[in-house]
Amino acid sequence: MNDTNKTRLHISNLVKRYRRLTAVDGFSLDVAAGEFVGFIGPNGAGKSTTMGCVAGILAPDGGSVEVAGVDVVENPVEARRHIGFVPQDLDLYDYLTGDEFLRFVAQIRGVEGAEQDRQVEELLELTELTDARDRVVKEYSGGMARKIAICAALIGPPELLLLDESFVGLDPESTLRIRRRLQRYCDEGGAILLSSHILDMLERICSRVVIMVDGKLERDLSRDELEDMLAGGEYRDLNAIYLEATGKVID
Repeated sequence: MNDTNKTRLHISNLVKRYRRLTAVDGFSLDVAAGEFVGFIGPNGAGKSTTMGCVAGILAPDGGSVEVAGVDVVENPVEARRHIGFVPQDLDLYDYLTGDEFLRFVAQIRGVEGAEQDRQVEELLELTELTDARDRVVKEYSGGMARKIAICAALIGPPELLLLDESFVGLDPESTLRIRRRLQRYCDEGGAILLSSHILDMLERICSRVVIMVDGKLERDLSRDELEDMLAGGEYRDLNAIYLEATGKVID
């Protein structure tokens, strides 16, 4: 994944409707290798729907999505090989052990033998799940289940990670370790689209921040643009920028 000039995600005029509701309305976004993009917006803005379309779980009503150059609609199986997805509502193989689950994902992604062993061990150690590797996932706590889902997303690794509120339920120490691991993933040529309401964390770690409102792109701020806005004194933090962009007012 060291080809850092390549586009990992290309979304063009994406539209997704639910009967009379247009959840995503002509949304376009490119994410390049090495980028760590914070994806924020109010509840119902269309973030999770967008991620579902990128992951091939939802069928778009218009526009196109490509992951690592593969059209998600035309070739969904191949596109999914390039994606690690941790949805907000987890759907895991509950009756596999943690170790079996990670090895199952590794086989799908063509990681075998000694390299499979190395990656599984490294990720279990990262998330402090080594002692729970032989327990079935159904017995995991909510935080443990989210950790094993993040491990599975990183196996391979794929070219793109989609993380939808993936730090919910994690303790501060685990959050810090996983953040550092995700940064290393980007440094090695991966790309991340991370949806989160933890704006202070996104302000610290993301190379870009994208704000979505009513299914549309409202702001797309590079790290330099974000820092210039904060340095200018008009905005105290990312939360202030978010509130202005979304039209929210707090008394």
